[in-house]
Amino acid sequence: MTKPLLLACALAAAGLLAADTIRTTSGDVLNGTITGIKGGKVVIDTAFAGPLAIDQADIASMDYASETPMFARTDASSRDKDEVRVSRDAEGNPVLIPTADKTRALALEEVATLWDPAEDDPDFPPVKLWAFSASLGLTGTSGSSRDVSTSIYLDAVRTSEKTTFKAYASMYKTRSDGVASAERYIGGLDFEHRPYEYASWYLRDEAQHNRFNDYKLRNVAGAGYGLYLWNTVTDGRASLLRFRVGLAHTYNNRYSKKWPATTVRDTVHDSDVALDLGLLFHYDFVCGVQWNTELTYTPILDDFDNGTLVHESKLSYLMKDLGVVPALNDVSLEAGVRNEYQTRPQPGLCHTETTWYLRLKKTW
Repeated sequence: MTKPLLLACALAAAGLLAADTIRTTSGDVLNGTITGIKGGKVVIDTAFAGPLAIDQADIASMDYASETPMFARTDASSRDKDEVRVSRDAEGNPVLIPTADKTRALALEEVATLWDPAEDDPDFPPVKLWAFSASLGLTGTSGSSRDVSTSIYLDAVRTSEKTTFKAYASMYKTRSDGVASAERYIGGLDFEHRPYEYASWYLRDEAQHNRFNDYKLRNVAGAGYGLYLWNTVTDGRASLLRFRVGLAHTYNNRYSKKWPATTVRDTVHDSDVALDLGLLFHYDFVCGVQWNTELTYTPILDDFDNGTLVHESKLSYLMKDLGVVPALNDVSLEAGVRNEYQTRPQPGLCHTETTWYLRLKKTW
């Protein structure tokens, strides 16, 4: 960051009320109050012409008259910061003096970030504790048959510096010629604590009712260790790859294999200990599209060939990137697919069930 730019940020953060002076490379002298910087221009509010925007490249020098304290950081990737005041050294060069150690002097070239203590930290902005979203998808066909499909997804996410808690619920339902042909309900909880940058531990639980798989209840509860293979943010775009491994308890309450051959619907209870393996991938594209993929595999420990693999991938596009209708800024368009693969499905059922969806999502 250039020296004039850093000084302009300092002046803007300090909110100078006294007269500031900008001298341009062409020899012009502007007196007023520097109010901010935007798009590579320093804005000074003058008495004779109102606000004027001056290109940084055209600024030869600036003088200021404020000692209002600010926060300064020399490394934008570190949370360490100093409270400083704008001053000058013996040669008249602008410097920043930490209030905790007045023997130090930071040259503007050393400072990565300056901001007003009354404002949010620009490098580490506060995280909104709770975020909620609701999605609705509705599709239909007509002709030889009439199909109507509905999908609903709700979630609530609480995030702090080291923990993330998520509660979610979804419903997928299809009616063909007025008769239910697919019906699935899923709900779950997911908790992650991340004491280290690349390591975490987690607890999760997911329950499912699938009418056409004859599952009255299917529940998977797991706990274990997570490892971030990478987790970066570049120009505001995040990308991460997280692997997790742990143990899980699986519980199935389903109808016996005698049905539908007979009218008897005896229920069978299965309770097993399994491995809990997972892979989560997230990537933000430059065009505003987000890609999320999650894989989960739970093989039974005492019968390793018996397991369930769940895959879900989706692309999301936030409408605010269009910049057309402000009311749609918190609405996104999602398209995704969910696959559930059973290594040993019940008699008469397929190994894989696939659900496609296209839905609108509102976040608040």
